[in-house]
Amino acid sequence: MKKILIFTSKTGGGHVSLAEALRDCLQGEFAVEILDPQPGIIHWHYRMVSRHALWLWAAEFKLSDTPQQALASHRLFTRLFARNIAGVLKQVQPDLVMSTYPFLTYEVVSAMQRSGQRVPFAMLFADPNGVHVSWLTERRADAAFAPTQETYDQAAKAGFSSERLHLTGWPVREQFYRQPETVRQEVCQRLGLDAQRFTLFLQGGGEGAARFVQTVENLLAVEGIQIILAAGTNQAIAGQFEGVEGVRALPFTQEIAPYMAAADVVVGKAGPNMLFETVILGRPFIATAYIPGQEKANLEFIMRHRLGWVELEAEGQVRLVSALARDRVMLTAVLESVNHYREWNTAAVETILPLTRRLLEKGTA
Repeated sequence: MKKILIFTSKTGGGHVSLAEALRDCLQGEFAVEILDPQPGIIHWHYRMVSRHALWLWAAEFKLSDTPQQALASHRLFTRLFARNIAGVLKQVQPDLVMSTYPFLTYEVVSAMQRSGQRVPFAMLFADPNGVHVSWLTERRADAAFAPTQETYDQAAKAGFSSERLHLTGWPVREQFYRQPETVRQEVCQRLGLDAQRFTLFLQGGGEGAARFVQTVENLLAVEGIQIILAAGTNQAIAGQFEGVEGVRALPFTQEIAPYMAAADVVVGKAGPNMLFETVILGRPFIATAYIPGQEKANLEFIMRHRLGWVELEAEGQVRLVSALARDRVMLTAVLESVNHYREWNTAAVETILPLTRRLLEKGTA
């Protein structure tokens, strides 16, 4: 079996989920390993800033979103990461390297060139609408996978050659493709919920917990709904809603797709992986929050493709959910556009495997 190494970053779950989705696309034919070569200080910085200083995260994002600053950041991170990257490459000996993180692109190619461990390299943009400039700095990659038409057009305008730029759709983990029609009944029965009631899946977790708790409490005022709450590793949130009528808080689980599929609507932060997972399940998405900078463009994407609704204010969220619970016609209209995008994305993702085969053939030529 040919070996594929996917570099990703544990700074948030999105880059890891995208790497896992790539692995699910490829692992039947190739041996796939996912690794994060970054030092622990990078993870610590993200954890602290994302929990306590989102304004600083937004400032860092904006500051590095120019060609000059992005290149300077890449050169700095190359000095920090090069030895780790080279060590991983020597240990794994991959036939192909991929990346789902922008600061493991220029850095990886530079490390391969310096160490003489050159194999084909592909990168998958992790933004659906408005690629951060740090993705567009690396032009030596053998392939750039653009997950949406928006990112494809942006990369083409930035000068990426058509031979190396590919429109691939947004890969989603395999579990989201294999949910049976009976999943709602089964999940509701397991959780002690009523399968006939209007059901929300709310994305929670550790970041911004206080604001999220308020969102749950506001929506509980809507008559006739029930909530499946993804509390993740945040035991405080899970404990706060234990025993509350109409709410079931889930602990962290890798198999989250059945619970999302059991809902009429998925609600939460406008992270791209959660959005595309929702689309693949054929459910609408309500964006109630976003990370400043990197996720703001996702709100425009949701509205442009009619994948759901954007409602950032508490009163508007209550009005919207109340209207959806009363009027299923309103829901059906959005489901049509969700299913249209799902069909397009599913077909586009099927190009990833043959593209990968061609890259490996090129590497052995």
